[in-house]
Amino acid sequence: MAMARTIKYSKEDILEKSVDFIKMYGYSKLTVRELANYIGCSTQPIFKNYANFDMYKDELKLYLRKDYSTFIHKYVDIKDYLYTISYAYAFYAKKEPNIFFTLFMTDFAGSRTVEEVLNTDRNIETINAMVKQYKISLEDAKKVYREVRFYTHGIATQLCVNSIKLNDSEIKDLIKNNIEINLRGINYEFIWKKSKTKNIL
Repeated sequence: MAMARTIKYSKEDILEKSVDFIKMYGYSKLTVRELANYIGCSTQPIFKNYANFDMYKDELKLYLRKDYSTFIHKYVDIKDYLYTISYAYAFYAKKEPNIFFTLFMTDFAGSRTVEEVLNTDRNIETINAMVKQYKISLEDAKKVYREVRFYTHGIATQLCVNSIKLNDSEIKDLIKNNIEINLRGINYEFIWKKSKTKNIL
């Protein structure tokens, strides 16, 4: 009698299934046993590829970020970087709430300071693009980016947990308006500083 053929699972297979599992059930439900049941195998293939659960989580984090980056890349326009990346961030939260929650609303992704957020490669690229687009200083671009980023995160988290109902047009309008308000704030601050200097002189 022929023995049943053993199905081999690569790291890529396991990570792909992990993303599918999180999209369906959420990160909080993810355990080695639950993932094995979802894949339809024993826990052996998982432990064969990963010495421990921490090693698996480290690679899963990178894989989830790749899923996020691939999505974001479809929407980003370098000519209007701040708006398009902000919209894509909020839209991702709406479209893939469980992945967004895992990446940005759990201890899975760790914690960062505001400066660390601003100094990631993608955010530096966005800020530099803002300097060119809006004809503002690097310091002002960082200020505007910071305000818009955290405002957008507020929208995104509400969309993620379904505590607010927004259609596509409403998301776009909220982000555009916030960018305009913050840009006007920079111009006002510049005028106010200039006026104050004159008064001192």
